[in-house]
Amino acid sequence: KQWYQRRVVITAGVHGAEEHLFVGNSGWAGKSRALVDFDITTFNTDLTALFDDAESVYLRLWYEGAELAKPYNDPRQMERKLAAHKIVKTWNEASATSKIASQSGDSKNRWEEEMMGELNDYDPEVIATDIISEGEDQHNIYFNVTSVFKEWMEDKSTDHGILIKDSQHESVPGYFLKFASLNHKDPTIRPYLMVCQKKPACVPEDLPPQKIYNHGCVSTQNVTLNFCEAKNGACSASDGSAVDYDYFTGVSALWDDFHVLRTFCKCCTDADAKKIMVPMDCADSTSQTDYDEEVWYITRCECQRCQTVSKERKKRATPSKTRLLLRSALKSMLRK
Repeated sequence: KQWYQRRVVITAGVHGAEEHLFVGNSGWAGKSRALVDFDITTFNTDLTALFDDAESVYLRLWYEGAELAKPYNDPRQMERKLAAHKIVKTWNEASATSKIASQSGDSKNRWEEEMMGELNDYDPEVIATDIISEGEDQHNIYFNVTSVFKEWMEDKSTDHGILIKDSQHESVPGYFLKFASLNHKDPTIRPYLMVCQKKPACVPEDLPPQKIYNHGCVSTQNVTLNFCEAKNGACSASDGSAVDYDYFTGVSALWDDFHVLRTFCKCCTDADAKKIMVPMDCADSTSQTDYDEEVWYITRCECQRCQTVSKERKKRATPSKTRLLLRSALKSMLRK
């Protein structure tokens, strides 16, 4: 997933609408730091999981090169070490400067100190770093912000974005490092928050092997039953819309004009299965002799419309033995 962001360069003036982000110290214009934030409110933390807990979320910035603030007659381009920090204070791109974080009317919310203060404005812990050497050509740079992203997911109100600063030579005059911003004319090089998630899957999940019971008989060996489970957001997308039937958005099921039940959800359900014959010991049964119990082991699951699943279930006069055994196994697990 990728989100466009709000961003700003903090110097003496407001730069929230410019095409570039600047980091460093040009001498004439002084120090410059960049703030980048994304709207992550729509990221569904309940239905998705990161591919890797340590390296799954990256802030991508396009480096366009070094630029000198004018007028300045003694420029020095040098290696600059970029450091990414978590911002802990609310700010607004329309009003943020080196002294002000946000403004509403005449009310100003100021940074703790000029160019932002540690602890109260941004976390002093460095999230990630990158080094830009003298003469480097244009390229993408990537900051691993997975740890901070996970914190935001636990409490989205703590998301105030990322600060990018020169942690090595910020006080030394030279060139600004220039990066494409949200307002850049080329949308392909604008900043992106790149999130690698586990692939949604509707797959069979095995239950712990255990004995099965039926008609007063017990299996001679442990049997592995399974069920279908939707993981990482699989089967969560709606299939169709109630609006198509003149109902309000959000209605998940309805009877159409022909009295047919229409549903717009999807279920993770069995699509293929193989038959397994399980020997049953009926020594303790007064009415049943030893026999082979027929059970089905699911080999493939798929997302199906709920109404389709419902129709298939109605075709069964009684629940299948495998389904009854599965219910019994699940109840047995819950009682443990």
